[in-house]
Amino acid sequence: MATVHNNVVSGPEERSIPAHLSYGQFLFDKLKAGGNNIAQICAETGNSVTYRSILQSSVNLAAALQRLGLKKGDVVSLSSENRFEFTVSALAIVYCGGVLSTLNVTYSPGEITHILNITKPKFIFTSPITAQNIYDCSKDLAHVEKLILFGEYDIVPGVFYNDLVKNEVPIDDFTLVDVNGLEDTLAVMCSSGTTGLPKGVMLTHVNFLTLAVHMKYYLETSQQNHKHKVTRALSLIPWFHAYGFITTLAIMCMHIEIVFLVRFEEEQFLETIQKYKINMATLVPPLAVFLAKHPLVPRYDLSSLNEVWCGAAPLSREIQAAVSQRSGIGFIRQGYGLTEVTMACCVDLTNSGQKQGSCGIPAPGMKIKVLDIDNGKKLGPNQEGELWIKSPLRMKGYMGDRAASDALFDAEGYVQTGDIGYYDSDGFFYIVDRLKELIKYKGFQVAPAELEALVLQLAGVAECGVVGRSDELAGELPVAFVVPQPGRSLTAQQIQDYVASKVSPAKHLRGGVIFVDEIPKNPSGKILRKELRKMLDDKVKSKL
Repeated sequence: MATVHNNVVSGPEERSIPAHLSYGQFLFDKLKAGGNNIAQICAETGNSVTYRSILQSSVNLAAALQRLGLKKGDVVSLSSENRFEFTVSALAIVYCGGVLSTLNVTYSPGEITHILNITKPKFIFTSPITAQNIYDCSKDLAHVEKLILFGEYDIVPGVFYNDLVKNEVPIDDFTLVDVNGLEDTLAVMCSSGTTGLPKGVMLTHVNFLTLAVHMKYYLETSQQNHKHKVTRALSLIPWFHAYGFITTLAIMCMHIEIVFLVRFEEEQFLETIQKYKINMATLVPPLAVFLAKHPLVPRYDLSSLNEVWCGAAPLSREIQAAVSQRSGIGFIRQGYGLTEVTMACCVDLTNSGQKQGSCGIPAPGMKIKVLDIDNGKKLGPNQEGELWIKSPLRMKGYMGDRAASDALFDAEGYVQTGDIGYYDSDGFFYIVDRLKELIKYKGFQVAPAELEALVLQLAGVAECGVVGRSDELAGELPVAFVVPQPGRSLTAQQIQDYVASKVSPAKHLRGGVIFVDEIPKNPSGKILRKELRKMLDDKVKSKL
C-alpha cells in the first residue's frame, strides 16, 4: 500500500533488478529460457514465432550490424508498424550496445527531419509503408549511412533485412556488448509532441529493467488477488510508442504469448479477442469508449479477458463501469505514466474497482507530490494540483536539449509532469487533465477531460473532444466536438442542456457543440486538441 508523509505519497518498497544492469542481457536470458514456446502471433496472418527463433534472428542481425560497423553508443532508428521484424531489430540494436530510436509512422516529413537531426542515426530500419518518407528525409544527412528495408521489394536504395538475418550465428558463441546500465542510454523514445515538436527522451538500461520488474510485480499481484492466470495478451498499441514498446517487451519476458495487431479495425479487434481467447489487453481510452458504446461489441465473446489495463489519458469511472456491465469484462485497471518516467508511474491493483476512476498508487520506490499551480505549495489529499514524480524510472534527459531537461527537474530530483490531479486519503491518484490543456473561463479552470467524460455518457454520442474558444470577455469558452452514434439523432442544444444540468456554470458548453465525423487522435489514443483548435479556427474564419 501507499504511505503519505508530509504531503508526499510513496509507493511500496522498490523491487531488485539483475546485478548486471544490462537490459540486453535480461532480454537475451528470457528469450533463451522461453525455448520453443510461441512468443508472438500476428493476428492478421496467423503466423507465429517462438522465443528461440526470435533469439536466433536477433543474434544473426546483431552480428550483421557489427559487420556493417555498428558500435556501442551509435544510434539506430526504427520506423515501422507492429511486425515480427520490429522486435528482432530492436533486440539486435540493444545487444550491440546501440541506442534505439523509434519513429512514429504517422510523422510528417518535418517531424521526421526534426528527430533525425536530434538523434543522428547511423542506420535506419524502415518498413514499406514509411520507406519513401524516411528516404526523402534522410538522403542528404551525412550521418545516415544505410537504410535497412523490411519486406522483399526495393522501394528505396538500401539493404534488405532478410539478407542480414539469413547467416546463422551460434547463439552460445555470441557475446553482448558490455554496458554501464545506470548511465548508458538504451533508447530514445519520442514524447507525444501534442504541444509542439516531439522531444527525444533518453531512457537507460536501468530504466527499462526497473519497469520490467514493476510490470511483473503488477501482473503477479493482480493474478494472485483475483485467482486467475494470464497466458495470452493482445498488443495493439503501436510499438514505436513507449507505451506499446515497453509494456509488450515486459509482458513477453514473462513468457506470455503476445498476439499483435497492426492497426485497429473494429471487427478484427473483437474477433481476435474471441478467436485467441485473449486474457490480457492494454488499451487507451478511445478503445474503452468503443467497448462501452459500439453496437458490435455484444456480438462477440470477450469473457476470456481478465486483465484489461488502460493508460495514455484519463478514463472516466462511468466508462469503466459501462465496459464491465456491457461486455462482461471484469474491472478495467487504470494506469498512469509518461515517457519521461519510463511510462508506468501508477497502477490500480485494487479488487473489482473499489477506487473507480483512480489510476492507483505510486509504483515501487516512487514518490509523488502534488503542487499548487499558483504558489508551488505541497497539497494534501483531495486538492488538485500538478504532479511531480521522483523515481529510478526518471529519464536521463532530452537528447540534444540540456536546457529543457534541466527545466523539468527540481532541486530534489522530482520530474515535472504537466498533469493535473489529486490523491485521496489512501494515497490513490486521480488524473484530471494536462495543465496546458485546461480551459480558463473567467478565472475558473475547466478540465476538458471532465466534460468529455460527461458528454460520452449520452447514449447518442460515440466520441467527444473539448477545447476552449477565445472570448474577449470570458477568456475562453468550452466547445465540444462530437461524433454522433450511427443512426442516433442528437441536437447541440440537448448536449448543452445535459452538461449544464450536471456541472457548475463555469463548465457549461458556452462555446457550443460542433458535430464532426471523427476526433483527431495520436497513435497512443490521446486527443489532439491542437488539431481541434485548428478546426475551430477554420470554422470561425469561414464565417468571416
